Amino acid sequence: MRVLIVEDESLVSLFLQGVLQDLGHSVSGVAPSLRTALAIAAGTPSDLAIVDIGLAGDGGDGIDAAIALRSRYGIPALLMTGASFADVGPRLHDAQPLGFLTKPYTESDVASALEAALARMSAA
Repeated sequence: MRVLIVEDESLVSLFLQGVLQDLGHSVSGVAPSLRTALAIAAGTPSDLAIVDIGLAGDGGDGIDAAIALRSRYGIPALLMTGASFADVGPRLHDAQPLGFLTKPYTESDVASALEAALARMSAA
């Protein structure tokens, strides 16, 4: 699976890249902002995006990024955060996430989340 990582913390994105590659997936790009994520999605096919809800910077937060990636390019998202997903509120539903990752996470957590996301994608 081709995965776009949308994460503004470079150490987290580097770790996630390694985990995805270890699990046999390819990374279609790494974006530190919504604007960069949309630019990568426009030119590079991705099957899924893993998006940090707490994304800072250019264009909006992670919820905005997940909504834009799905609506413009048909790329569904797994959302990740170090905070509680309950704190995100009703906007979480707007993102239509395939699943969630809570930081800190392990390779096993990522594998389980990807497996569940794949199952939801194939059922749709």
